[in-house]
Amino acid sequence: MLYSYFKIKDKHYKTLDYIKNNLNSEQNTLSIKKKINKLNEYQFFYLFSDILYYYPINQLTIDTLGSFFEIEIRNINEVDALPFQDNNPADDFIPIRDSFATFNYTERLPHLIDYYLNTKEYPKETLTTKILVLSDKILGNIHQQVCAIKYYFLRYVEYKESIDSGIKVYYSMDIIVALENYEKNLLEIYEKIQEKISTISKLTLKTGNYMINIDKEILKKLYFGLEKFMFIDQKKTTLDQFIEVFELDWDAHNSIVYLEMDNIQFNFFIECIHDFFNAKIPITFIERSGNIENKNGKIKAKSVYASVSKSNMIPKDFKSIKSIFEEIKFS
Repeated sequence: MLYSYFKIKDKHYKTLDYIKNNLNSEQNTLSIKKKINKLNEYQFFYLFSDILYYYPINQLTIDTLGSFFEIEIRNINEVDALPFQDNNPADDFIPIRDSFATFNYTERLPHLIDYYLNTKEYPKETLTTKILVLSDKILGNIHQQVCAIKYYFLRYVEYKESIDSGIKVYYSMDIIVALENYEKNLLEIYEKIQEKISTISKLTLKTGNYMINIDKEILKKLYFGLEKFMFIDQKKTTLDQFIEVFELDWDAHNSIVYLEMDNIQFNFFIECIHDFFNAKIPITFIERSGNIENKNGKIKAKSVYASVSKSNMIPKDFKSIKSIFEEIKFS
């Protein structure tokens, strides 16, 4: 259930290709809208952010945007006076556009959240692992996409190169508000999940590990690479401690890895572990274990993802971090 939700299947890529090939085609607007409506929240934001990466908003028609977002316009009753009209709406009548945007997807995330917060199907240790993965994917896979899409619309509204139709600009502003509200909703969901984890944690030990299969020799090379570029505090973290953190169960040692990285660099470092070694480490697992720190102190998933969302920039010294992995991978 969890992994099937956060999955882009061949049919979704076909939908993406269909949308790109029929972009701004009035003839195929209804067909595109129906295809999009079958997507869940994660798939919806993933596909739409992919489109915005290749096609600027100023190249998209209102009908194309309308395939992804529904805009409901509320009619103001013209007989009602505004406060400054002294109960006489006929004087200096000012029409007000009151509208809001909603997303054209099939809502499935609330049901997924409800299931994992209330199920009694799994042992507490297994449930904790699943919820940690879920919270990491909400932040890293949905929240990040929402922030990226919001960034595109903000850039369009604030820095558009040519004067666009007023309707499209208003439309975009409604979308920005909808994205901001959804972003807040995701963070509220994340906090609710953390409360559940805390409740379970009171009844269980902090068991588990990073569930990665990386050869000890590779971990040694990784340590020395971090040491070479001064990305690790070697006075606080020895080679043996570094290996213990990534290899052993959390309750089997007291070692801590101290990295000389900010949140954005750290996130890039974790992504490189996945890209080069095919080893996925959810940042929520790192927060749970408490055995890796960076310049901001103990790793907090929400803080890391927030830093990445706000930055919209390449990490400082990213070439040095990447070169560590490239040297190990291709040596």
